[in-house]
Amino acid sequence: MEAEETMECPQEFPEHRKMILDRLNEQREQDRFTDITLIVDGHHFKAHKAVLAVISILITENFKIK
Repeated sequence: MEAEETMECPQEFPEHRKMILDRLNEQREQDRFTDITLIVDGHHFKAHKAVLAVISILITENFKIK
């Protein structure tokens, strides 16, 4: 059996990251696919659980409980 070949990407794609974040933000602003509302001092913020979960272990654990 041959060793598994892996392809390395010699170049990063920083614009790809920005595009993803920009599109997620557009969806949030248009209230598309948001699945949670955070309420802070009476202000409501629509958000994507997946985005919140990747930036905070605490939030991830909280989502697991509920």
